[in-house]
Amino acid sequence: MTLLSMVATLGVTLDAVSAAGTPGREGVSIATPPPGAAPARPVPSATVGTVVGLGDSVPAGSACDCAPYVSLVGQSLASRQGTRVVSRNLAAAGLTTQGLLDQLADDTGDTDDEIVHADVTIITIGANDFDSASIEDDACGPGAHLACYQQDLARLRANMDAILRKVRALGKRDDSKIIVTGYWNVFMDGAVGRAQGSTYVTTSDRLTQAVNETLAASAAAAGARYVDLYTPFKGDDGTRDDTELLADDGDHPDAGGHRLIAGSILSALYDV
Repeated sequence: MTLLSMVATLGVTLDAVSAAGTPGREGVSIATPPPGAAPARPVPSATVGTVVGLGDSVPAGSACDCAPYVSLVGQSLASRQGTRVVSRNLAAAGLTTQGLLDQLADDTGDTDDEIVHADVTIITIGANDFDSASIEDDACGPGAHLACYQQDLARLRANMDAILRKVRALGKRDDSKIIVTGYWNVFMDGAVGRAQGSTYVTTSDRLTQAVNETLAASAAAAGARYVDLYTPFKGDDGTRDDTELLADDGDHPDAGGHRLIAGSILSALYDV
């Protein structure tokens, strides 16, 4: 079975994702259920009315002329619930964890107001905290236990803890859900990644696993739900070729990748 066919047969389907989305103001998609739609499966414990996306170029949909997974999650929830769902995507290309903290602290923006009204907040951030230019250095490789990245990993944990405290404090209800995703690779992957050489592939994979462990630990400490994207993209043993889920740059998901991410997030929301 190909990766794209696996996307199509996920346990959590993306119901009517192409038909449900209606454009709203900039950065907002408004999804309404198709006429006569009824929930096909159990919905989360509380009806979701607003989904907010935070993070970097991955949730922003860079390099993919497609609906990003933040919108796909909202569209699928609208179809399942039979209700209107607003998706607000505040992700920005190039954003670091420090950049997201700055965004959350900006009183002139609308980020805080959007999070206050969010039923589900999806966060994908952290890859831009690391410099791929150092990946060939002896001190960065797996044999050196990623020594040159240890300070960045510590900063990632501190910043993620602060981000999640802020988002949790802004949540309008105790049952507002916070989703933190990991990555399949913090640098380039698939055929593009392999073209950089074996050291690049090995070190970027080892760093990605360290980043994901850090994000998962921060999410657990904050009572947020961590969603693994490494396994869906790379397989249980981490060796699957995910080229067909990536854009031509090898760095961002394509339309199939966004559908796979949305399915993984929906699985977490529905506990299936």
